[in-house]
Amino acid sequence: MNISIRDPLALLPSQSGLVVSPLVERAAVGQTSLDSRQRAFVIGDPVPIVFGRRITVGGIDIGGVFVSPGATEGRYENDGTTNELTVNLELVLSEGELPALELRDVFQRACRVGTWVQTYDQRAGSFTAGNFITVVAGKETWQCPYYCGTSGTYANMTTLAYQNSHADGDSTWDRQVHCFVREGMQVTRILDDTYGSSNNLIDLALYLIRESSRLPEALLDTTAFENAANFVDVNRFYYNGIFDKSTNLEDWLQRTAREFLLRVSDANGKKGLRPALPINEDYTIKTTAVTWVFDFTEEHVLPGGFEIQYIPLADRKPITAEVLWRQQPDNDIGIIRTALVGFDGEATDGPFEQYDLSEFCTSENHAVKVGMFYVARRKYITHTLRLTVKPDSFNTTLVLGDLVRVLLRRETEVEDVSHHNYLYEVERINKTISGAVELDLIHFPIDENGASVVAVAVNAATGAGYTLATGREDFDCDDTGRREDDTPLSDVGGNLPDLPAANNFLRSTTITWTLENPEGSSNDGEGNPTDPFEEPPKPNIEGGSGDGGEPLPGDELSAGEVCEGQYNKWYLVDENGNKQLVSSGVAAKYLILDPDLTGKRVYVVGCCPDPGSPSGYSECQESEEMEIGEPPVPPIYCPGGSAAGNQGTFSRLVNVGEGLGSFTFSWQAFNIPDTFSISGAASFSTGAVSGGGSATITKTSAGAWITVTVTAPLPGTAWNYSVGCTS
Repeated sequence: MNISIRDPLALLPSQSGLVVSPLVERAAVGQTSLDSRQRAFVIGDPVPIVFGRRITVGGIDIGGVFVSPGATEGRYENDGTTNELTVNLELVLSEGELPALELRDVFQRACRVGTWVQTYDQRAGSFTAGNFITVVAGKETWQCPYYCGTSGTYANMTTLAYQNSHADGDSTWDRQVHCFVREGMQVTRILDDTYGSSNNLIDLALYLIRESSRLPEALLDTTAFENAANFVDVNRFYYNGIFDKSTNLEDWLQRTAREFLLRVSDANGKKGLRPALPINEDYTIKTTAVTWVFDFTEEHVLPGGFEIQYIPLADRKPITAEVLWRQQPDNDIGIIRTALVGFDGEATDGPFEQYDLSEFCTSENHAVKVGMFYVARRKYITHTLRLTVKPDSFNTTLVLGDLVRVLLRRETEVEDVSHHNYLYEVERINKTISGAVELDLIHFPIDENGASVVAVAVNAATGAGYTLATGREDFDCDDTGRREDDTPLSDVGGNLPDLPAANNFLRSTTITWTLENPEGSSNDGEGNPTDPFEEPPKPNIEGGSGDGGEPLPGDELSAGEVCEGQYNKWYLVDENGNKQLVSSGVAAKYLILDPDLTGKRVYVVGCCPDPGSPSGYSECQESEEMEIGEPPVPPIYCPGGSAAGNQGTFSRLVNVGEGLGSFTFSWQAFNIPDTFSISGAASFSTGAVSGGGSATITKTSAGAWITVTVTAPLPGTAWNYSVGCTS
């Protein structure tokens, strides 16, 4: 009997990190408590890995790790006369070999005091551990530890020996010692094949994978790791932190990779990391049209092999991401900073979700881009999809993180045909015993230019660039000259034990940062931009002669073409919302003849040909409605001159301009004939022998000229007249 077990599709957003559980607000893990008691290692504590490299970016020094090493041995001895206390401590700084620290970078509490030696792969210093406190008459007895540790081996560890003296009654004798490590553990760097310190996450990941012996070298995708290393290096996502907690390596890779905009990838059984965003050839974030590797259609999907799950609106509610990072000064402990990241006008008053990168992130831009990655994915990604498909050419080429297109025909009625047409990112691939392939896919939203909207948002995210002062000005407790002394610590060996622990953290100043919606992306009311694979682009209305393209009476409107052979249907909408079809046909236009349409609205519906549809056309798209503006006042012309005569009919052309609409036609006459008319408009009788008058004329057809006709039915009567236009 075969038993098949699979995860519900509804769990995919959480499993992939698309939807994260709200984090519990807590102190940043990257904080350092200066004035605390010296901590001691306990057998079984993990040996920390101090990983980082201080570099200069844009004229600003970033990186390095402020470490509070634990003690494994101690010696406490006082002077029998002065009661001065001398303290010696054996400290484990890191697994692996660290370059020599500088004298200015070692502290006890907030002060640069004492003497230090450093070594690798052995015990630093040569003191004998123990409590050698004696009672001095008239002096308070020092209350130092009685169990002071035992010596052991320190294979593949960097150790420090510290010594300092404290005057009688000095309460700082048991304070924590600290080190600012500019250059962390040395490894062979993947990008330049050089042995030295590194701040590239990929170097740390490869070190952990190889040291844990979880995977043989043959199952490491070196090409993928090199691409990922270039990506984090070019985009300046650096790791400067302490890896000091026992954890599952796979869990750590999944969690930490996302905070460097990477994802774990398996290709042909090989483990790798790859960028979680599309990239260009130079490893920068790609903000132009993306490409996909395979199209899935009805030919591939097996019966019952389509399962879609929409992400609940509660998990897509806009948030502001509160990202914690660490500003690392050159001569002091790190300052925990926060960046508030969100789209302009959304969730300004919350809800807030905390993302703590302070353990390793020393760059504001890094923190802001990661925050925008979480916010944008939450806003734009709407659903997940599970396809069960027949095996095809993709069997040997498709890997996690690839983009695919799913194009499936949907028929809800005989003449109502549309398509399920989206891009997806491959999240899981399951090859069943029967040979069918089951794909778990995550919606990959793109804008009208075919670019990833998440990538566009992340690429645009930039920090405020403000450096905070530490608030500390007094360094008087330092030994003289120690603050600027960059002399390397001496290397003195001896003998010793095992390992360190974790940290707690203090929240600091808040820097507010927001980003508007990406340029060129629209909003459909659900926070999801227009996706050309989700629906065709909308037609626009062209040909309006008013300000900003406003339609006016007399204009001939056309629909912007979104496809060849587009079928257009033009509608008028009155003030009550009633719609009237006024023109239709392939590439049909609409001529606004009626000058009294001012205030009404017009829109066009464009339908693209689809030979596979019963109606011959695919899903239709409506343009935005446009209000018809008020026609301009026609230009006014006067014919000049006059006419005279007797019995008969006399005509004269009058130029009234090209404009449409109503205007007043006036006349002045002496012995005017009985009838005075204008062609194309209602005639009127003068009812007078002499004098003047006027009439309102409505012009409804194009052309600048009208004909004025005078008829004189009375024989022998002399007459004359003049005509003209008034406003």
